[in-house]
Amino acid sequence: MSRFYKVFDSENAFFRIMGVVFDLIELNLLTLLCCIPVVTAGASFTAMHNTLWHMVRGEAGYVHTHFFAAFKRNFKQATPVWLVCLAVIVVMAGDVMVLGRLDGALHAALLIVLVIVGILAVSVAQYYFVFLSRYDDPIKVHLRNAVMAAIGFFPRTAGMLVVLVAFGVLYAMLFVYIVPFLLLLGITLPQYCCALLYCPIFSRLEEGAEQ
Repeated sequence: MSRFYKVFDSENAFFRIMGVVFDLIELNLLTLLCCIPVVTAGASFTAMHNTLWHMVRGEAGYVHTHFFAAFKRNFKQATPVWLVCLAVIVVMAGDVMVLGRLDGALHAALLIVLVIVGILAVSVAQYYFVFLSRYDDPIKVHLRNAVMAAIGFFPRTAGMLVVLVAFGVLYAMLFVYIVPFLLLLGITLPQYCCALLYCPIFSRLEEGAEQ
């Protein structure tokens, strides 16, 4: 095949990357749209992770098909846990406001507590919605497995936290300038990076279960 045809070959690296980008844009818009009622955000995150799983593994199917099937299937289990996460977010936001009025040792102590709680909450929530997107188990089983995965696969957990914090800091610093980017890839791009880290974990777990 000549170089000319290779440039326009749909299987070359450029077109594969652009295909992933367009899928992430569609997924980001769907995720944001289904988060608008707020109470449905947990199901939306679960559906997003389910779709990312298929994307990372290169499995066939349309983004919206995977998304809405997972959204409908996991809504009941995703919602109560998301409401707990939302309550934690509200409480921590209040604590941050209080933190700004304190100084000295009390300020440092509360800051440490908030950082630790935040790390634990994000780590467990990240794994919980991934487990929910993959397996049909009760909520307590997903929560237990999420805690065990966050601890047992700590290097990958740390990697996901670094990705999320890095994107979070970038968004906070440049928010006014990257609003269009946030609407197009703000959620799914960092989560796609996370999926590249957690998908090997679940592949290994499923391979072990089949043996």
